[in-house]
Amino acid sequence: MSGDAYFDDGADDAAALPGFITDPMGVLRRRWLPVLLLIMVGTAGSLFYVQTRTPEYEARATVLVASQRISETLIASTVETNQLEKVSAILGELFARRTLAELIEEHGLYAAGEEGELLTLEEKAAILRRQIVIAPDSTNQANQDPRSSATVFEVLFTYTDPIKAAAVTNDLASRFTDIHLRDRSRQARITTEFLRRELRKNEEELAAQERAITSFKQTHRGSLPSELETSQGRLDRLQSQRQSLALQIASVESRLATLASTGSDVQPDSPEAQIRGLRTRYKEQRALYTDDHPNVVSLASQIEALEAELAAGGTRSTTSSPVADAARIELAELRRQLAAASSEIERLEGLVVLVPQRAEELAALEQRAKILRENNTEFLRKVNQAELSEAVESAQQGERASILDAAVPPWEPSSSPAKVVAILLVGTFGLAGGLAVLLELVDAVIVGESDIERVYRMPVLGAVSKMS
Repeated sequence: MSGDAYFDDGADDAAALPGFITDPMGVLRRRWLPVLLLIMVGTAGSLFYVQTRTPEYEARATVLVASQRISETLIASTVETNQLEKVSAILGELFARRTLAELIEEHGLYAAGEEGELLTLEEKAAILRRQIVIAPDSTNQANQDPRSSATVFEVLFTYTDPIKAAAVTNDLASRFTDIHLRDRSRQARITTEFLRRELRKNEEELAAQERAITSFKQTHRGSLPSELETSQGRLDRLQSQRQSLALQIASVESRLATLASTGSDVQPDSPEAQIRGLRTRYKEQRALYTDDHPNVVSLASQIEALEAELAAGGTRSTTSSPVADAARIELAELRRQLAAASSEIERLEGLVVLVPQRAEELAALEQRAKILRENNTEFLRKVNQAELSEAVESAQQGERASILDAAVPPWEPSSSPAKVVAILLVGTFGLAGGLAVLLELVDAVIVGESDIERVYRMPVLGAVSKMS
């Protein structure tokens, strides 16, 4: 009972807290009336709530999503297998307003006399959406094994009628499997149709490209790389022919010059003798050359001309000899052949010059056609694979969802009355304790040295112990 107690080491820590914190029984003695009233009201309210509340029943079904039954090394699936995207798409359709409205209508949920008596369809759908839970079953061993290719989903629905709760849960599970099968079949069908369209498009492009190549070859005939060897061989033959014709022309011109200088070109001769001489020379040339040789052709032309003239009864001028006339005819024919050969050589040389350019253009066209053929082969392979995958999905041999455990009507509420009462009572006592603390803070009571120092800002010099 000395002033030294003020300087105790723990005095500062105690001064930081209100005094009633260390005196709970004193708080209870001072605030028993409001605390008791709150406890009584809370208890009565809890009992009333438990008596009047409608019990809710939770029905449960499980759905198994198993992998493709046929090995994907034999038939690869064309359906996206991303689990998150797949389940999100299914849940999106199950929780859609149209689906929820169908469930409400088919099962008579929230009908007259129930909690939804005055609710609109939108409000009923919102309540139904909150009462449905679809998620992977965390308690199932298949979901806990990372090597497992199967996933088990649980479908939960809470409602006031156990029979309707089970019926709606089974309907949801059935819709889950139906949507899963329909979406996979639809995705396989869409993939197949897309690949078929791409195949047809590629085939049309390939056919157009092949027509372009054919048209190019027809348009540029003679200047194509495949014709280069033939054109060069023909050029060599024409150049040899041109040289031969030049020599023959020089020979005939020399013979005519000799006849003119000696006067032999004015000696008379009969057409019959001239024809006989030409025929003799024709036979000699035929023995040496072919029918296409210039000498043979020239002699044949001269013979035909003289025979035509003789048949027409024409007369030959006596101022010119038959030999000179035949030489002139031969010279004209040789010059004509030389001009034709030179023209053909010029044409072929122009075509040969264009061969490198045509080769590049044709190579570009054929490279495009090659790519299209390779694409066509690849599309054919993919279409065949997609058709097999679609057949697998149609036969339900691909990834499949099936109801593992159907829901049965739950005859016990999801929350028992005793549990609800216990929770409500705990909350009531908690509120009562909070009320007592609040009253102590609002209406402060001095219960110790720390409260005196805190309220009066003065140190405590001594204390007297409680006297019995």
